[in-house]
Amino acid sequence: MNEIVTLGLIMLIMNICFLFCKFHFFRLYENEIRQQFLKYGVLAVFFLVFGFVMATFSLNYFQFISFQYTVPITAFFFDGRKRSYFTFILVPLTIALSLSVNGLFSLKAMMVVLIEAVGTILFCELIQLLNKLDVFAKYATSIIIINIITPIENQYKWNLVLTDQLSTFSLPILIGSIIITVLVCSYVKAMQKREATMEKLEYETNHDNLTALLNYRAFSNYIIRITNQTKVNYTILMIDLDNFKRINDQFGHLEGNHLLKSFAKKLRHFFEIKYQEKVKVFRFGGEEFCIVLKNVSLEDGYETIWEFEELLSKADYSTTDGEQATITFSGGIANTDKKINIHETIRNADAAVYMAKSNGRAQIVCPDCSID
Repeated sequence: MNEIVTLGLIMLIMNICFLFCKFHFFRLYENEIRQQFLKYGVLAVFFLVFGFVMATFSLNYFQFISFQYTVPITAFFFDGRKRSYFTFILVPLTIALSLSVNGLFSLKAMMVVLIEAVGTILFCELIQLLNKLDVFAKYATSIIIINIITPIENQYKWNLVLTDQLSTFSLPILIGSIIITVLVCSYVKAMQKREATMEKLEYETNHDNLTALLNYRAFSNYIIRITNQTKVNYTILMIDLDNFKRINDQFGHLEGNHLLKSFAKKLRHFFEIKYQEKVKVFRFGGEEFCIVLKNVSLEDGYETIWEFEELLSKADYSTTDGEQATITFSGGIANTDKKINIHETIRNADAAVYMAKSNGRAQIVCPDCSID
């Protein structure tokens, strides 16, 4: 009875403790450890120590090894294939160390362990193909079946296990596997919900509610990050819609908001198609927008903003009542160089917008451009 309780409880606690420690360690410190080999080195040390203790404890107390694939299977479904395959590789090493310490090491035993490891991986891959099951059902199926099958397989096919009463321990293994599944799935769901909440909060913090563009807060944080990147060229495009107050007065603020959303969508779509990851589009508030181009020449940016202006001029904005409204904007453009940093560039682009508005609006001013 004591052995059954130990198998169902102690082995369960040991597995859960390691899984939670691993989850939290990599969540807290994964970004701190930049070199991949260090990440896998830390994981290898942790898992080899844990696996050896688990295997030795199980072998000495029950005369068979159990729950040895709990961590790799958990990693397979919730931590990515690379890390799971790495832990799958470590399992035979931990068992080999344990068998050696207990004087049970043999080539036959290691052949069994290797075949078992490969079979477990193939089983997980096959379960992964069952598209009708969600990841939690796949995990539960794999963890329960593998934890029960592996000791039985060793006992009746390969005679690796020493006890003749393995059937006595099948129930506590099943119960332990179910508890591990419930705890791991509950933890993963809680973490996923927390991460989704954090992502939503971060999105709302850094995006404009009306246009879904990055907001001024995101712009300020971005400028702080790139301030010291002297080897990278940045081109700043400032845009201010012309006579937007008149549009609000004529059609109403609700229609003005629709116009802003339409303009923002066209602006982002146009620039992201052309520059992809090299561009970030921001809304400062009201009718003011800013585009930051990375490693794009001043002339190229100037030509592109005129192309967008031409595209915009070909299609007037249509209100919900079917009325037409012409959208024009004033723009200013400047870029960084060895003498002008990003903050001066922003001020120069802002001054260029003011110049464009002072000169009659509906134009783009680029004081440093060499284009006629």
